[in-house]
Amino acid sequence: MLAQINSYIETAFCALLKLAFGAMIIVVLMQVLFRNFLQLPLIWTLDLAQLCFSWCIFIGAAVAFRRDAHYHLDIIPASWKTAGKFQRIFALLLSAIVIGVLLVFGIVFTEIGMTRSSLSLGITELWFFLPIPLGAASMVLFFFERIAAELKPATGEVPKE
Repeated sequence: MLAQINSYIETAFCALLKLAFGAMIIVVLMQVLFRNFLQLPLIWTLDLAQLCFSWCIFIGAAVAFRRDAHYHLDIIPASWKTAGKFQRIFALLLSAIVIGVLLVFGIVFTEIGMTRSSLSLGITELWFFLPIPLGAASMVLFFFERIAAELKPATGEVPKE
């Protein structure tokens, strides 16, 4: 059940990432073309690119966490199955601390952003900070899916020779 919910979240996030990344590329391209070739700077492009970048970073981090796609440092040989399992569980527990910080302070920043405005875009800065707690909240769900998978006992099947 949780894996299915997380799959829906991941699919939605990937669609959002494609949109935000594409928009960021187009906006930065416009910024460069207008400033360098037309000598006409567009003041709103910097804020819009920053907004898209913020969404890409924190939503992308959540997707990468679910896919276990962040950088790893292998310090335990692959043949040490039990030690490797403990290492992965320990790493997930450390990740929980980072997720907690992102969630708590992301909410704080988002609340601050509700009182401030981006003059060039005419929106509140809530939209710049919202991806932090949104990504962290989804990472909580992804964390429970990943920790459950790690705590699952081995099947005990012996490979045939």
